Amino acid sequence: MAGEGKLPKPQLRGLLQSSIKTSLVQSVGVIAVTAIAWKYLIMDPHKKAISDFYKTYDADKDFERMKKAGLFEEYNI
Repeated sequence: MAGEGKLPKPQLRGLLQSSIKTSLVQSVGVIAVTAIAWKYLIMDPHKKAISDFYKTYDADKDFERMKKAGLFEEYNI
């Protein structure tokens, strides 16, 4: 038969270690991409929104508004 030949030997030793190495490299890559995406897509806009809010925030005005609404009533027990 013309197509006969020896099959390559299967890897029997170190199969788990080589599998762990490739999985580790893949997981580190996914973690890095996720961390970078989280920073630029979630955290940077969040920080900008917070800083924009506090640029125009007046704590005294907000306190007076809540005081008029009756949120700071005393309860004498």
